[in-house]
Formats: sequence, structure tokens, C-alpha cells
Amino acid sequence: MQPIRQIINDAPSMFPLPVELHHKRLEIIIWPLSEQAAPALRSFKSLLMKMPNVGNDTDFARQRDFGRGGESWVF
Repeated sequence: MQPIRQIINDAPSMFPLPVELHHKRLEIIIWPLSEQAAPALRSFKSLLMKMPNVGNDTDFARQRDFGRGGESWVF
């Protein structure tokens, strides 16, 4: 069974339990949240993971450097 995390903005005086949790061993943690919860900082990796997977690797490959071609130094 998966744990349930639920944020309630206006807590009622009593919490109803789903029927599937009746007569089960439970751990209930009450953790008051601050009035203005700070937005979670996103890491650079999480932003990259959300980017769509488009194109092929060849689309982004570096082109071969052919140099200046034909120029030479004469002493």
C-alpha cells in the first residue's frame, strides 16, 4: 500500500478515513505548514529532465572543421 500525502488548506475539525484504511495499522503525522510556503527550488538537472526528447543526435552534432583550406605559410 502506498502512503498518501495530502495538503489541506482549511483543516476541518475531523478527518474522514477512506474505507480501505479502516481497521488497518496506520501512522498519522500532523505537520503544520507555514502560511507562505516557499516555492521549491528546481535543480538544473530537473529542468533538463523536463525537456522534450526531440530530434536525433546527428541534428546537434558538431560539423567537421575543414580549416581555411589552401592557405600556407611561406618563409
